[in-house]
Amino acid sequence: MSIRKEVRDIRRLQDILLILFESGFGYLISKVKLKGLIPFGKRIKAKLKVKEKITNPERLRLTFERLGPTFIKFGQVLSLRPDLLPKEYIRELEKLQDKVPQFSSKDARKIVEKELGGPISKFFSRFEEKPIASASIAQVHKAVLKNKKTVAVKILRPKVRNIMESDIEIMTQIAKLMERHIPKLRRYKPTAIVNEFSEWTKRELDLRKEARNAQRFCNNFKGSKIVYIPKVYKDLCTKKVLVSEFMDAIELHNIKDVKRKGLKLKKIIKNGYEAMLTQVFMHGFFHADPHPGNILILKDNRIALVDYGIVGYFDDELKQKSIDIIYGIVEDDADRVISSLLELGRVEKEGIDIDSFKRDVQDAIEELQGTSLKDVKLSSVLEEVLDIALRYHVKMPLDFILFGKTIVTLEGIALQYDPGFRIIDVTKPFVEKLMITEKPKYMLKDFISKTTKLKDSITALPNQTYNILKKLQKGNIRFDIEDREIRRLGMEIDKSSDRVVYGMIIAAFIIASAWTVNIEGGPRVWGVHIFPFIFLVFALVVSIMLLISILKEKEIE
Repeated sequence: MSIRKEVRDIRRLQDILLILFESGFGYLISKVKLKGLIPFGKRIKAKLKVKEKITNPERLRLTFERLGPTFIKFGQVLSLRPDLLPKEYIRELEKLQDKVPQFSSKDARKIVEKELGGPISKFFSRFEEKPIASASIAQVHKAVLKNKKTVAVKILRPKVRNIMESDIEIMTQIAKLMERHIPKLRRYKPTAIVNEFSEWTKRELDLRKEARNAQRFCNNFKGSKIVYIPKVYKDLCTKKVLVSEFMDAIELHNIKDVKRKGLKLKKIIKNGYEAMLTQVFMHGFFHADPHPGNILILKDNRIALVDYGIVGYFDDELKQKSIDIIYGIVEDDADRVISSLLELGRVEKEGIDIDSFKRDVQDAIEELQGTSLKDVKLSSVLEEVLDIALRYHVKMPLDFILFGKTIVTLEGIALQYDPGFRIIDVTKPFVEKLMITEKPKYMLKDFISKTTKLKDSITALPNQTYNILKKLQKGNIRFDIEDREIRRLGMEIDKSSDRVVYGMIIAAFIIASAWTVNIEGGPRVWGVHIFPFIFLVFALVVSIMLLISILKEKEIE
């Protein structure tokens, strides 16, 4: 089917193809059979131009910048995906900046008034004409509410939705042609990548979702002494407008102001990193775009996070496996890392060489061991482990990739402002504590879930067996089973069910004992917590009951 029938804005398609051709991607256009859409004269003119001697990653970044806001955002999203692109491309795409002109305050006022359903003066006593920030999707104006609270008003750019939808439509068709005509690219699934970007963009183009994210962060960090989340005014938030508390703070990249005001930068950096670990492993919901512009420093040394368009989610399983991976890395346990990677990821190729996989992971994580290796970065090791997984065709969940990218970004920021900062020194005690406090809870939850399913299966077995026999009996095969054998089977099932329940109770007491070891406060005997001891006694009592039950059953038999 012709691309002309699939794309509404042919002129924009031609503009995109011409920029790609001029930037040195003519071979790609020829491969996907679109060269004919570029006028012959313009092709000749582009070929006669002297090309700059730059690297391919630089060429890609500069091309995205020429193509405009949609492609800049696409490049920024790709920079979060080390599972798709080599490191040199990731590093270059990280440099992409939103170089777009501000839209007029007149347009900003029109959008706000239409969205909120009334004149600006109805909601704000002051609305500053000049924006304080501007990007490819939205810009931010400072304003004052009627109650004298200073706020930041984020406003979507006019027609940005139509522009991005048109560009994504073109990107989708080009991606389909790439898959059809360039076999080597099929394994990267270009169409799926563009579809994923499309979903991402839809979320960013609805500021109500960002408002909900902000509210969730606010709830998670309520009362925190190290993190502050600006208040969101939900009644003033719509699809195109988001109103939040204005932060009188210093942006992290403004290092001179930080030092001039005597703020404790080292403490701030350590707190910021611990806050990220808390988001991931405690809350299961984290800020996945922590560049310096999104991290503000308050006068009391707390950090404030802004811009919640890109977030990651960790469910219990992802938390548990990720804890195992990080713990395995810091403790030089390649087996733990590999087993967790294989359980968490999706193996896309059969028959991978596990021994080679293990050797490569071992080589990567060994770099962190030893006190003399102060220059080795945890982010580099984690990045290397993800590269190895990709090399062996183990596809990791996107949210874990986002977590890895967040670690890389934060460690880079930390070392920029505090060259002596060692992320491993903060990560190791945090993860070791998680292994004692959080891991048992996940294990107990998982154990209860699995044993409940097992018990349900065992309970259902007699009926299932009866139904199978009944169906077989209607056929040519006849089974003659004595009634006492059925009764014996039922008794065995009852015994098994009882043992499963006993096992669940014993496991619960043991895990509860481990969990309460590190709890502060509470009654102690000779300096030792009494609760872990009590739980162990209960576990011992139930174990004895189980043993007696088993011995009695054997006597009866």
